[in-house]
Order: sequence, then structure tokens, then C-alpha cells
Amino acid sequence: MFRRIIGRLRKRSEPKVVSPVAPDPTPVVIPDEEPEPDIEVDAEQLKTWVSEKQDFVLIDIREPHELQSGYADGALLLRMNDIPNRLDELPPSSTRLVVYCAAGMRSYGVTHWLREQGWTDAWSLSSGLHGAVEAGFEIVRPE
Repeated sequence: MFRRIIGRLRKRSEPKVVSPVAPDPTPVVIPDEEPEPDIEVDAEQLKTWVSEKQDFVLIDIREPHELQSGYADGALLLRMNDIPNRLDELPPSSTRLVVYCAAGMRSYGVTHWLREQGWTDAWSLSSGLHGAVEAGFEIVRPE
């Protein structure tokens, strides 16, 4: 009896043999990765726009606690997460926008989103607030 039980256990633990399946002859098409959009502007370009007196609206998307250290004079202050609910406070979609945050990461995402919403002349300031200072903007500190 013991031998019959062990024999049954061996049969259960033996691997099943599976017939190989012929590969699918249909070629696999991997779509090209979408290139990153060219939506960044550096401090030098912003400085050029300022010196040429080109019209644009500077938008600071940082959090209120970040604004305590100062923000660029004349910037529109719109917290990043509030923008979808406050689109009516943005200038017309034909207006050039320059969006900045602390270092340029959040502004890149917001700028990309704004372009999808129709602001085709929206730009992310790659160096954040520091870039605005480099471009000649005065820093305003909240009272």
C-alpha cells in the first residue's frame, strides 16, 4: 500500500510535457516612442524676450509655502493643482505663457498640459525661479 501511494505521488509531481507551439508569423510592430515636446525655454531666451519687449505672461505654479521665499515681480500666482479649475483666469490661448516652479520639473508637466488645452505658445522655464532672476526679474517677498 505504501508503494502505491508513493507511486501516485511520483506521477503527480512529474512535469507535464507540452508540445511546442509554432510562433505567430504576424510581425510585432512596436510604435515609435513619441519624442518629448520642445516646450522649454532657458533663462537666456527669457532674457531675450524681455529685452525685445515681447509680450508674455509669467506664471508661478509653486505652493503657497514656496512663495514665502519670494516670486518674480508681475508673475501670475496659480498653484499647480488649481490650474485646471482656474483656466478662466489665464489669458487667451493666443498669449505666450512662461510657466515656472522651483526647478523646472513641475512647470514642464503643466506646460505640456496647457499645450494640450490649446495654449500653443506656452513654455516651461527650465531653471525655475532662478531662471526668472537670471532673466532680470525682481523678487517680491510676501508681507
